[in-house]
Amino acid sequence: MQDFLALANNYRQWTRNFEYAADLSRRFSGSLTGLFVCEPIVPLQPLSAPLAFPEMYTITADVAREARAAESDFLRSAAEHGALRPQWVVAEGYLSQALAHAANWHDLLVLEGGGESPLCGVASLGQILLSCGLPCIVVPQAWTAPVRFDTIAIAWKGTAESVRALHAALPLLRQAGRLVLLHGDRPQAFSSVGFKRPLDVDEYLARHGLEVASRSLQADGEDAGAGLLHAAAEAKADLLVMGAYGRSRFSEWILGGATRHVLEHARLPVFMRH
Repeated sequence: MQDFLALANNYRQWTRNFEYAADLSRRFSGSLTGLFVCEPIVPLQPLSAPLAFPEMYTITADVAREARAAESDFLRSAAEHGALRPQWVVAEGYLSQALAHAANWHDLLVLEGGGESPLCGVASLGQILLSCGLPCIVVPQAWTAPVRFDTIAIAWKGTAESVRALHAALPLLRQAGRLVLLHGDRPQAFSSVGFKRPLDVDEYLARHGLEVASRSLQADGEDAGAGLLHAAAEAKADLLVMGAYGRSRFSEWILGGATRHVLEHARLPVFMRH
């Protein structure tokens, strides 16, 4: 894990996810990219004035120019926070397309949650998590502690999302002083493949030299998100690793209940992978 991407909610303020990503880049001797996306203005109603379109293009161009001018401020703040090889990038276009392209160049996306910006809202975070193609860490705006991995809690259900999150988080898990595996009930989904013997999470972690303490998570359905956060707090976790779930394969842009609850109420950074 070497290349860290932090999405800017604005170009005037150094936000909490920037600080967290800078700490990560220093810890892993990697690079940090700050990305601001200047999206085109879409009118909410039909335009009556023919000059409105040129005016909208002018506003968008002005925002992009101001954002590019913020490069020196970003680089200065990044240096103050110990970030290695920082760069500031401004993309003009739609957020989903900009992130999809930037994801090809990076290993991890760091987002801010719980702030006033629309990008910090659950709907926007969910859309990014389910579509960007990168593992993400969502850092609550209220989180002020430096990056540390004394204890990492892992939400485990045996699903594809759980496995992908676990696999993507391996570089962080190797940094942990203690790992706590929070076992939930695995949903009974149809599968045409049966493994003899079953693939086992404890054996997988052991192959990577990782010891883990297991705890049963006595919460499911609507209570799963709250139970997960409670168990992570009891474990005094510095990071929660979990899969990001959509409600169905036909509407994956709609978050599952546990994922939504965690995004709304988490008080610790959360590593998610769809």
